[in-house]
Amino acid sequence: MSPETPETQAIGPPETTDVRVLGVVLAAGRATRMQGSKVVRPVGGRPMVERVVDAALASRLAGTVVVVGHEADAVRALVAGRPLRVVHNPSFAEGLSTSVHAALRDIAPDFDAALFLLADQPFVTAALIDRLLESFAGGGKLIVRPQMGGTPGNPVLFSARLFPELLQETGDRGGRDVVRRHLGEVRLVAVDDPLACLDIDSLEEYERVKNG
Repeated sequence: MSPETPETQAIGPPETTDVRVLGVVLAAGRATRMQGSKVVRPVGGRPMVERVVDAALASRLAGTVVVVGHEADAVRALVAGRPLRVVHNPSFAEGLSTSVHAALRDIAPDFDAALFLLADQPFVTAALIDRLLESFAGGGKLIVRPQMGGTPGNPVLFSARLFPELLQETGDRGGRDVVRRHLGEVRLVAVDDPLACLDIDSLEEYERVKNG
C-alpha cells in the first residue's frame, strides 16, 4: 500500500479501548437548501440533532460537546438535561471551520482525539462510533472515518496531533484539507448500512428518509 492510499479496515467485533476521544456534534450551521432549520427537523419521530447526540452519549466517547449557532436556543432545548457541554459559535455564518475551532478551543487538553459528528446525520449509531474509536486505538493512523461503497464519509476522527492544523482551516472546509494533506494517515472503516454515512443536505433527501 502506497503512503498516499488510505487503509481500509472492515468492522469487527467490539474491543475495549483506553483512548480518550471527545465527540463533537456540529449543529451550528444554517441550512440554506432546507428552507430554514435542518437539525431540529424530525427523522423517525425525533429531531436529527437529538438522534446524533444520543448516539454519541451511548458510545464509548470520553465526552460530548455540541456546537450551536443558528437557532441555538432550539438546539439547546432539544439536548437539555444530557451529560454534555454546549458551546456557542457566534461566527457560524463564516463556515464550518469556525465550529471546529469553537470546539477545539473549548476542550480540555487531555483528549487523544476528537470525533466530529454532523447533526444532520441522524442514522449514525453508537456501534459505528465505537468501531471508529477501536480502529483509532489500534494505532498507526491519525485520521479514521467510515467508508460506504467505496466512498468515504462522516463522522471523521482526528488525532490530537492534528488539532493545530484544524485550527488553521478557514471557511466551510472543516477538516477536508487536513484529510487531503494526510491521505497516508487515513484509515477507512468499511460499513454496510447505506444510511450510516448519510448526511441530509436537501429537502428531497429529507422527504425520502424522514419516517426513519
